[in-house]
Amino acid sequence: MTAPPASKTEVSDTEPRLYPPAAQPADRVLPLPLYLAQFVRNPLTALPKQAFYEPIVTTRYAGVPVAWVTAPALIETIFLKEHEHFPKAPLEQRVLAPLVGQGILTSEGSSWRWQRKTAAPLFRHTELLDFVPVMAEAAGEQIARWAEPPKGRIRAIDADMTATTFAVVSRTVLAGCAESEGAVIQQAGRAFLDHSSWSIAYAMLRLPEWAWHPGRRRMLRAARAERAAVARLVARRLAEQRPAEDLLARLLAARHPESKEPMSSSRLVDNLLTFLAAGHETTAKALTWTLYLLARAPQWQERVREEARRVAGTRPIGAGDIANLAVTQQVLKESLRLYPPAPVLTRVAAEDVTLAGVSLPKGSLIVIPIYAVHRHRAAWDDPDRFDPDRFRPEREAHHARTQFMPFGFGPRSCIGAAFAMIEATAILATLARGVRFEWDGRHEPVPVARVTLRPKGGMPLSVTVL
Repeated sequence: MTAPPASKTEVSDTEPRLYPPAAQPADRVLPLPLYLAQFVRNPLTALPKQAFYEPIVTTRYAGVPVAWVTAPALIETIFLKEHEHFPKAPLEQRVLAPLVGQGILTSEGSSWRWQRKTAAPLFRHTELLDFVPVMAEAAGEQIARWAEPPKGRIRAIDADMTATTFAVVSRTVLAGCAESEGAVIQQAGRAFLDHSSWSIAYAMLRLPEWAWHPGRRRMLRAARAERAAVARLVARRLAEQRPAEDLLARLLAARHPESKEPMSSSRLVDNLLTFLAAGHETTAKALTWTLYLLARAPQWQERVREEARRVAGTRPIGAGDIANLAVTQQVLKESLRLYPPAPVLTRVAAEDVTLAGVSLPKGSLIVIPIYAVHRHRAAWDDPDRFDPDRFRPEREAHHARTQFMPFGFGPRSCIGAAFAMIEATAILATLARGVRFEWDGRHEPVPVARVTLRPKGGMPLSVTVL
């Protein structure tokens, strides 16, 4: 395998063209030993290069048929038109259930349907806008921390964005979360994901769940610790029965649409942990990559800064401002395209199927590498280039529905998508208005998949509070 190419900047007639770091795919479909070796290092480098050009690529690993699907039309069939024939893969359940149990992310059938119906009203766009002041406040607190001496130094942006988004989630999802509980949740969440590529690889090969792999015990300990911390919080809130406006309070008040029964304590924990991942880990990664891109493209950073100042002046970003932050959202969407926080989704063929003339037997693992879909040569012009103008309304209107899907697509799309976009918009506008971000000129943060998309080596950026 060759090393990932360094990012580059080309100068056009109007402004520099930025090609930020990318994961280098495999030159071909790798044989199993090489595939496993690459996968545990970085699943993105185990993707065959053909997946960035062809609609479907197939192979077999340890007797398991595997298909990488990247054509928007085929993805629409899998995720929407014939979604009942392509349920979530057992792989996802096996890897994530120790942490998120049988919540809305991993459950299937009637269990999933009633949880989705119960939770859906809590994620209406108008309801979520009520949380914008909290989101802007958390971003303002981060700016205040950056303003403390010594000023203008290199900061670990990935860690700072994790702290910022956790501040949001602890006030909107888990109000009353003690500092010690918050520390456990953050540390355990990262520890669980650190060795996830081993767990995924074992699941792909259908090895026994008890089989040892590096980091397995640490993953399970982390899952138990995080679940216990959230369970204590739920029990405390049930005992207190005090009024609150966070999502936990709304879940406690929610009732099954048919039986009118409340959600059990176990399912509350499952779903709170799911929402923590959707509203914390993924948003932190999205903001981390976005700030890196703005540091590399200062002309776009200035556009976001100017827009925030024009829309909100010096007052905090408010609910009514979100719809007017169009450039900010263009930048976020282009960042989500290049660096989707959840870079791979999976399904399984519930029966024999044919996709694009390729026959797939029942039980085939269907891999939808969102990272490759977002950089597919047949769908995007100059796909490795950072160009937020792709998401100007007149251009975005021509995108296929499954050409850009950082939050999935169809009935199983992420229920927290609106929350994440509102949160990221409020935080990014607040940060850009008050801070200048600059690249050190050396660190090339290659994307590494660990369920979410991390920058290898972290994300050091120079921070100057304005």
